[in-house]
Amino acid sequence: MKLSIALIASLTGVGAFLPSSSIINQPAAATTATSLNQYGSLGFETNGLYSRQEEESMRTQDEVAGYLSETRQPNTVIRKNLGTSVLISGFRPEDPAATEVLDFLNNEESVHFPFTKIVAHVEDMKMAKKRLIGRNARYTGLLDKLDFSEGSAFPTVEQLAGMSSWVAHVVGGDMSKLADIADAAEKADSVKNVAILVSGATSVGGDALKEAEELLKGRVSTFAYTLMVVPEWNDEPEASCAFGLVNVTDVADAPFREGESFSRVESLRILTECLAIDKAAGKCVVANAAKEANSLENNLIQGMREIGFTRLEEIEHMVTLGAKGYNDRMAAEKDGSAWEKAPEETEEEKAISAKTKEEQLVLKRQQRDDASRYKDVSALATEWAKREFLRKNLKRRIMIKEDEFIEVVWERAMFEADLKYRTMLGQSVDEVGERAQFKVDQEEKKAEAYKVEQERWNKMQYEELEPPQETTITLGR
Repeated sequence: MKLSIALIASLTGVGAFLPSSSIINQPAAATTATSLNQYGSLGFETNGLYSRQEEESMRTQDEVAGYLSETRQPNTVIRKNLGTSVLISGFRPEDPAATEVLDFLNNEESVHFPFTKIVAHVEDMKMAKKRLIGRNARYTGLLDKLDFSEGSAFPTVEQLAGMSSWVAHVVGGDMSKLADIADAAEKADSVKNVAILVSGATSVGGDALKEAEELLKGRVSTFAYTLMVVPEWNDEPEASCAFGLVNVTDVADAPFREGESFSRVESLRILTECLAIDKAAGKCVVANAAKEANSLENNLIQGMREIGFTRLEEIEHMVTLGAKGYNDRMAAEKDGSAWEKAPEETEEEKAISAKTKEEQLVLKRQQRDDASRYKDVSALATEWAKREFLRKNLKRRIMIKEDEFIEVVWERAMFEADLKYRTMLGQSVDEVGERAQFKVDQEEKKAEAYKVEQERWNKMQYEELEPPQETTITLGR
């Protein structure tokens, strides 16, 4: 054997041969509690650590996680008629938004964008080429796709010819421009998808938004559209906070507060993804930032990112369901009309149902806490193993690498880390008793491993131990 059992035993003290369940899942012995002050514990009673408001917030997070798991779609459906060409308009070349929207449409990770030609419609072509054609355009392959057209704020029907998709930007919240966009796209036979972003719409009221939706519904028949309205832009990075998308039919008189703003990069990301999402077709939405930690939008966004939603799935969910979808589901479940009105439950059935739901919430919370605890203990175990490797290596050079050493002593490292973790939390720890029991368990595993290895050697044939040598002699010329 390359690495003998004796050598492994000398490294770990007691050895670690066979994999076993994580030490953090084993109940801690508590015969003689170690003094908490000795280990610098938290030093306070942890019962009732959370306030009623915090417990209610955690309950909401669990309910949101369950709701998201139930409503998550297996795959986001992409529009089949995106085509291979897209035109952008309304973006000034000197503004960062022009470069950012091009990057989103040309992103190699966005495989749902099949564009081989991207046309930037600008008012000053010379300025646009100077600003938009740079090192990044060459390295990302954008230079091979990018072309330009010159004219007023919006392209003409002739300039839209051959374009299958159009991303239009309207500045200053000027909702009157929507009619011009709709008329131009309707007359251009090749245009099948239009995504419209209206920025700086802080003063736009609810009635104007509803009129815009009615205008698009009345004038559009040959292409699919998505309209998104945002307040003034800010320079916050993408995904820096949660967001909410509300259908204009559900918007109050003043959709934006005074001084409210929205991330420029985030709005461009949402708009370009909506261009591809099939279920976003025909949607007219208002976007708001949700920076409050206890807001429903924040719980939804954080829940989707914890579950593993992609950004495409996240945006699709917020466009199609959002906070309203969650509230409607909760209200439907409350009055029993989620899908079909069922017979009213008896008091006993209600008690069982409530108990089951409570148990599910407790289980989900426990699973989340266990995952967090395992992550913390694993980090402590890695630190302990690295320190142990350094200590032993300084004393006497070890003939294996650090990662191999950590693998050998991992069970011991998890044991030490679990002791430290529980001590840091102020939990009762019987260090002497647990160490003695751990040593006994490891000795038993070592003996069992030795026995298995000995039986394997005894069963081996002589040829396996020492293969026969070749006796054929080849003579040279």
